[in-house]
Amino acid sequence: MMLVSLAALVAALGVIVLVAVLVPAINEVKKTTIAAREFIVSIENSLNPVLGELRKTLADVREMTDAAAARRDDITTLMSALGDTGESVHRLNGIIGGAVQVIEKPVMYWAGLKAAAQNILGHFTRKGGN
Repeated sequence: MMLVSLAALVAALGVIVLVAVLVPAINEVKKTTIAAREFIVSIENSLNPVLGELRKTLADVREMTDAAAARRDDITTLMSALGDTGESVHRLNGIIGGAVQVIEKPVMYWAGLKAAAQNILGHFTRKGGN
């Protein structure tokens, strides 16, 4: 019986020691949980304005992207028109260059004939005057 009493005493002491250790540990876990909850709330309060600004910025970027996409068609049309204008200018330049060559040759011949005629006339007038 003494052995059973001793075992009961040891078991009771073990339970007392266990309770004495677990109560402060449970209190620390409780404090840690409360501190973690407060930390999470403070982070959430800090992040809410940042997230609001981020949403606003994303909305602005989306709006600018949509505006740029809408203008892309206009820019494509403008670039196509500029390309067509460039081709027209190039063709016109070729036509004018050809016309200048056609006009230039007779003018050069005419100028040469005129100079030759003046030279010949000048030669005869000098000879006749001497």
